[in-house]
Amino acid sequence: MGAIEIELDPLPCRWCQKLIKQPRWWRPKRHCSRWHRVKSRLTEALASVLELL
Repeated sequence: MGAIEIELDPLPCRWCQKLIKQPRWWRPKRHCSRWHRVKSRLTEALASVLELL
């Protein structure tokens, strides 16, 4: 029996819009690096705090 091969289109990074190759179909990568993921989460947290004010 052969393995199921699923081809996924590369998605852009949420921070820099660089295309990211998707190694797995069940959990797509959204950021190209750990630092971009941290920056994105910090800005989301700051935006939610400012929204409360």
